[in-house]
Amino acid sequence: MAFVKIDDREFEVKNGATILEAAKQVGIEIPHYCYHPAMSIVASCRMCLVSVQGMPKLTPACSTRIGEMPPEKKTDGKYDMVVITNDAVVKDAQESVLEFLLLNHPVDCPECDQAGECFLQDYSFKYGKDHSRFDFPKRVPPRKDLGPNMLLITTRCILCTRCVRFTQEISGTDELMVRNRGGESEIDLFPGQSLDNKLSMNTADVCPVGALVTKDFLFKPRNWRYRRTRSICPGCSVGCNVEIEYLEENNRIHRIKPVFNADVNQWWMCDDGRLLYHTYHKLPRLEYPLLRKMADLQRGHWRLTLKEVTRKLKEFPPDQVAFVGSGYATNEENFLLQKIARRGLRCENIAIDDKFYREDDAVYKKFTIKGEKLPNYQGATDMLATNMTFSDLLKKIDAGQIKALYYLGGGPHFTLSDGELAILKKLHYLVVQDVKHSPLVDIAHAALAGASAYEKEGTFTNYQQRVQRIRPAILPPAAAKTDFEIFQELLDLLELPKILRPQKAFEEIAAAYADYRGLSYANLGNTGVLKGAVVEAEAAS
Repeated sequence: MAFVKIDDREFEVKNGATILEAAKQVGIEIPHYCYHPAMSIVASCRMCLVSVQGMPKLTPACSTRIGEMPPEKKTDGKYDMVVITNDAVVKDAQESVLEFLLLNHPVDCPECDQAGECFLQDYSFKYGKDHSRFDFPKRVPPRKDLGPNMLLITTRCILCTRCVRFTQEISGTDELMVRNRGGESEIDLFPGQSLDNKLSMNTADVCPVGALVTKDFLFKPRNWRYRRTRSICPGCSVGCNVEIEYLEENNRIHRIKPVFNADVNQWWMCDDGRLLYHTYHKLPRLEYPLLRKMADLQRGHWRLTLKEVTRKLKEFPPDQVAFVGSGYATNEENFLLQKIARRGLRCENIAIDDKFYREDDAVYKKFTIKGEKLPNYQGATDMLATNMTFSDLLKKIDAGQIKALYYLGGGPHFTLSDGELAILKKLHYLVVQDVKHSPLVDIAHAALAGASAYEKEGTFTNYQQRVQRIRPAILPPAAAKTDFEIFQELLDLLELPKILRPQKAFEEIAAAYADYRGLSYANLGNTGVLKGAVVEAEAAS
């Protein structure tokens, strides 16, 4: 360990740490643009220049590493390095760098989509001059349409090259480059290329200014107007940590951004997951419980509808009733579903839906998008404790062995073939609990309006076996309920103990399933915990 002094702080850091990283440990801000912890260090922006005692000139904090010195070379006989980040020389350098970066910048903050979260804006206020000496026509390179999701407003670019390094080092797709040299330098596409890989929108996240913007976030309300909720992306089984930005006044999501989780998604997420909320917005949502009366599905009262569902399911022998769980539902919801089936109706015909949308994994240099599009397939498998699939169940229905079915959906991509629908029409009674109108709802005897992953609380278990929390950002539409709330009512109608909150259901899960033992909402925190980790830690101690 090296012993350092940065400004007035004395502390130890690991050998090899940069000055920038060391300063962060003690809460000292060193402004920077080109540095990103996930990418190579180029030290090109010069914004992080600091004074190091014993060095003849200022040095970039992002690339200067700290190490133990021999006793005779220690500063003041005890420090391995002494750093000043706020003296007059450093401040003058920061002002000069910012003045240079703003020479050709349009200073269009009032119309820039990055306003309110722009490092150029923030650093100009904190470290810049209050005036500019530049009195010449600005250079105005053209805007560039880089691909289906990205736009480059070249006049705002400060050539930090984060976006170029992202395509080289993270996605490995190499679409971007720096064209020309000196004052004519600008970010551009390689000839014949388009920035159309499925990680392209991450370049907007790494851009410290408003140069790279997503077409999805153009001309939307200012970022300070949004409320934010940390949750998990429901787009695939990776379980990327995300921040959902939404407006309460219209109950709509306006942007989803990745949140750092070193064990799951690092700093990134795919474009499909980032834009998935549009798919949910466009769905023909179920908004009320529906009951079939004569030939038509008609809007019903929640309590009366669930009473009718319970009454009808009880009319069938347990071996003729089946339930289908969902990888779009939380662990808590699938846990209650199997409890309703096994304890409420003495039914063991429980299947997990395997008819969902799948594709091949998309493997990039340092990120993989899973082709398994159910976000909680692993958790549903654990909670339902069954080997039966929906395909297996269809065979039993076709053979006349199953006469009543309770189907739990919740995803945007579920489709059935005409042949599968024809089999389901053989059922004497069909209950569909889902988020959208579909051909399956059209043949149902009762349809229950559920909620999407953006609208409810609970946990998902990703493909790595990591259990993570999801949190609600917006409300379900109209009179729709979360699946957990619907199952609460069914438990009550079946005279089983009513579980009031998902947290209490998770406590039951931790008591009932060995791999989940010791887990709680408290120790899951923001980054989640691997199944069995608590048990292994207890055994090791």
